[in-house]
This record gives sequence, structure tokens and C-alpha cells, in this order.
Amino acid sequence: MSNPLTNKLVTDAYGPAFVWPQHDMMIERVWSEPGNPAQLEALIDDKNAPLKARLIAAEVLFKHDFAFLDRHDDGEVARIYAGALANHVVPAANVWGLLWINDRVGDFGGRFIMLGDAAAPALRSLLDDRTVVDWYEGSEAATLGNGARYRIRDFAAYYLARITNQKIAFHADFAARDAELAKLQ
Repeated sequence: MSNPLTNKLVTDAYGPAFVWPQHDMMIERVWSEPGNPAQLEALIDDKNAPLKARLIAAEVLFKHDFAFLDRHDDGEVARIYAGALANHVVPAANVWGLLWINDRVGDFGGRFIMLGDAAAPALRSLLDDRTVVDWYEGSEAATLGNGARYRIRDFAAYYLARITNQKIAFHADFAARDAELAKLQ
């Protein structure tokens, strides 16, 4: 890990990442340490850095320096989020939204929407991933989200449909859902 900040982010040296409300405090600690903003920018572009470190870097920059998108490839930022979703980098699926249940994309899912068309290739790369996401937390969110048996491909399709202004319906049956998702491919 060539970036000195990387190890700190991966080991939660600033506090727990992706556990709320500690996550928000961690974001503030990372941003406020001298020299970190430049290192965060370097992490966005370092494809060899651990995905967790790159995702935290993106989240800190989204919160404190939204203009970082002007200095980096939006498609690469989308690939960071797509990788995080596909590789279960965040312990709870809540930040990816409840999708069709309440028509919410979630905080992290919303990043794809903000990135718009630049996120489409990263999302399309997830359309074949049939991994079931059963890692929602909390009583109601866990019951609803885990009960929907969303797959990675469902998240990708939902965000992609929002970006491209298409309507796709949710079906509890995987075969019917897959037929609906095929409209996006």
C-alpha cells in the first residue's frame, strides 16, 4: 500500500467505516487530517489500492469536495461503487436502497444516479451477477429488503433504469424479474 492513508482506511484507524453514526465521524476525521485530501484524490485513481480504501476516499470527497468529479473519471468512480456493491464491501445493504419497495436508491446507490451516463458501463457489468443480497440490517429494512431477495443484477438494473429514464417492474419470481431486466441489456 503505497499511499500512507490506505492502511489507515482499511484498518478503520479513523473509526468504523460503514457503521452509522460512527461512519460520519470517521469521514470528518479523515478529511480533517493534514495531507489527506491529496491522498484521497490519489486513491481514486489507484486501481491497485484496496476497494474499501477507494470507496471511503470517494465518500469523503463526495461529502467535502464534490468538485473532485471534475478532476477524475466519472466512469472510474462508478466502477469503485459497482465493485463495492458486487464485493459486499459495505456490511449492510441499506445504503444501496430498498429500490422498488419505496422507490429509494439509498445514499450509495444515489452516487450512480449522480454520475449519470458515465455509470452505465459499470452498472451493465453487474447485470449478470445473480448473487442474492441478504445483508440488510435493522428490523423493518431487513425484513423488507432481505425479503425482496434482490440480486446484484437487480440493483444494477434499477439504477440503470433510473439513469436512462426507463421503467422496469419488480417481480417476486426470478424468471419474471429476469424477463423484465432483459429490457435493459
